[in-house]
Amino acid sequence: MAAGPIQRVCVPTFERREEPRPHTVYAIQVTLPSQTWTVYRRYSEFVALQAALPPPAPPAPLPPKRAAKESWRAIVGLGGWLPVTTAQQRMDDADTEERRQGLERYLRGILAAPDAHWRESDAFLQFLQIPEHQREPAGPQEHASSMPRPRPGPAPSPSLRPWHAPPTRPAERMRETDVTRPMDDHALLQHQTHTLMARQDAQAEELAKILRRQRELGLTIHDELDVHKELLQSQTQTKLDQAETSMRRLAS
Repeated sequence: MAAGPIQRVCVPTFERREEPRPHTVYAIQVTLPSQTWTVYRRYSEFVALQAALPPPAPPAPLPPKRAAKESWRAIVGLGGWLPVTTAQQRMDDADTEERRQGLERYLRGILAAPDAHWRESDAFLQFLQIPEHQREPAGPQEHASSMPRPRPGPAPSPSLRPWHAPPTRPAERMRETDVTRPMDDHALLQHQTHTLMARQDAQAEELAKILRRQRELGLTIHDELDVHKELLQSQTQTKLDQAETSMRRLAS
């Protein structure tokens, strides 16, 4: 089954709940062309989704569960009988925020992957609570394994686009090369991501060179102005001394 075009998936925040026992849920905001809703999932449900998705694993890894750290905190707090200190709360919030970001990258990696079989699986659609009437039966082309698939370009996501490059047009496709031709979809996505990151690094380095040249030019101009200022002050003082000497001669 395939869903209608999911325009956006994000995990903007998390909540701590006390019932039936203290736990954390992550708010998943799902946006379709006609509606937007929020689904709350625990980390264990993400783990279950990972196990239910068809192989191979999705492009972005699922953030790991820090079992040792959580067990130590449970021991220190005696299973919730002792109050949580401010330092412990800040540490918990920082770890949970880091996991929230990792879960968001995990979902967005599934959504932006060239291979659609993860995001069109029943497990993923049920995880996001996509309504049945929003799901479309998969077309025959999605099951034709004997036909070659065109290699798509990078997903038109802001996170994969160079910081000052114009938006990618739908008709654009990355050309096949001897390097990319033998790659599967997962390897191709990683290659495209690394290529874009290298391109962004090169652009940032060029910008840094320009800024360094401008800074050097500014320092040179500043030094020249200081020299001219000293010369002007010296000439002014010399003329004042000469005028004072002339006035003394006239007075005598």
